[in-house]
Amino acid sequence: MKTRECPYCHKKVSISNCFKYIIRGTKYSTTCNHCEHEIWLEKEPLPFTYCVVVGFLIIYIPLQFCIYYLHMDFINSVIYCMPLAVIAEITSIILTMNRIYFKK
Repeated sequence: MKTRECPYCHKKVSISNCFKYIIRGTKYSTTCNHCEHEIWLEKEPLPFTYCVVVGFLIIYIPLQFCIYYLHMDFINSVIYCMPLAVIAEITSIILTMNRIYFKK
């Protein structure tokens, strides 16, 4: 089976239906936009604990680097590290969308 493929009609489920998993979580079902069947995720695309740990490290390490080695104050270091947070979030969304598999 391909990524984001409906197990009933074998067509791709739209990105807007799959994006609900980013907002609501993976324990909910969605419907196929072609055949209107209820479909569930086969497994969790990315383990939640990995996302939390990696997200923490991606933000915490540069933040501490800016505070202690570049001698920035907290607000300026948060602003400086904000693009890393955006890149980390976009990467997790892309990885989640590429690893979604549905079951009946």
